[in-house]
Amino acid sequence: MFEEDVRAVLAMMRPHARERLMGWKEYRTGGPHFRVTVSWDDSFERTNVVQPLVVPNMTDVLENLLVGSSRENGDLPPKEEFDHYRSVVRELYKRINEMEQCYT
Repeated sequence: MFEEDVRAVLAMMRPHARERLMGWKEYRTGGPHFRVTVSWDDSFERTNVVQPLVVPNMTDVLENLLVGSSRENGDLPPKEEFDHYRSVVRELYKRINEMEQCYT
């Protein structure tokens, strides 16, 4: 029984073992109340010639995370839905500017 519990915990900690065996790479991060894992294959990584960030094609990743996270799943009028996305991007922009001011 203990062995099965250990295996279950390890499976939860590393849920994408099959993808990693197929050559996928991943990056994990999080905050006090959430965890995020981004996984990608070699072809996705090669499409980005200059990679200043750990996760390749970060704009594509953020776009898919943001747009894919809508709770209403298309029930909102497009203007309202995109206003929500813009609000998140504006807040992120503001936070990045605040972080940068620590160095100036």
